[in-house]
Amino acid sequence: MTDKKKLKLLVLSQPQRATLEGLSNRRPQLPTDPIRDELVELGLVVQQGAKWTLTPTGKKVLAAGSNRRNAGGFSV
Repeated sequence: MTDKKKLKLLVLSQPQRATLEGLSNRRPQLPTDPIRDELVELGLVVQQGAKWTLTPTGKKVLAAGSNRRNAGGFSV
């Protein structure tokens, strides 16, 4: 295996993490949210119509964050 996929370490701030958890729990979202926009740039969140959903990468990051051993960051 010469083609190893390089893992990128992703560290989210507390507001980013709270926004990601809010999106996963389908909490109502504000029309404009700079933190959510940062998550969109990272590729963790996408807009589907009027709603926001987590991408598969966003779901992995959220799942990794609930694991105490990965408290320092997330491999994506």
